[in-house]
Amino acid sequence: MNILIAGANGQIGRHLVNQLVAGGHKVRGGVRSPDQISGINDIGAQGVLLDLTKPELFASALENIDAVIFTAGSGGKAVEAVDRDGAISLIDATKKANIDRFIMLSSISADKPERGSEKMQPYLRAKGAADKHLQQSGLDYTIVRPVTLTNDAPTAMIVVGDGIDVKNATISRADVAHVLDSALTRTQTICETFDIASGTSLIDDALRTQILAV
Repeated sequence: MNILIAGANGQIGRHLVNQLVAGGHKVRGGVRSPDQISGINDIGAQGVLLDLTKPELFASALENIDAVIFTAGSGGKAVEAVDRDGAISLIDATKKANIDRFIMLSSISADKPERGSEKMQPYLRAKGAADKHLQQSGLDYTIVRPVTLTNDAPTAMIVVGDGIDVKNATISRADVAHVLDSALTRTQTICETFDIASGTSLIDDALRTQILAV
């Protein structure tokens, strides 16, 4: 499968590039600046310029792509421009390019920003707006909403659902990348939005069985 990753130079993006390349996919890694391209090429993908504030770059990045995975983030510096408007523009460009599959890395509480801290609420509102646009786009979407991220070693074990302890639960970035990879070809995840945290079920098992119960 030919896959475009938006935000390929981020921590989750790099984990995901490595996993998809190892799985035999052809990966196009979208990055914000030209000096990041060589680093993506070095890990087996094709680095391409994909500044989310410049929609005119999207058409060429989407050529011959089968699926898009959005892992980009503003880091709090341009929340509306990147996390909301950039994501929405890429969703629209994906649909225009007749690409059906779009996977969104979102955030826990994106649908309930009032649950977040005052500092986090603008980000959560932006993510929530992008998620809603994707849900209404007609694409075969999957929206993954992890809890607090860590750089811990992967466990390949998660929990999916609404009963997650939002304040105390965590999940490693490597495990989030694994979930995005696994969701790519699992029909159970199409048109589904779900929360994830570290848990006691193998990722593949959780995506196969727990999503239907959410």
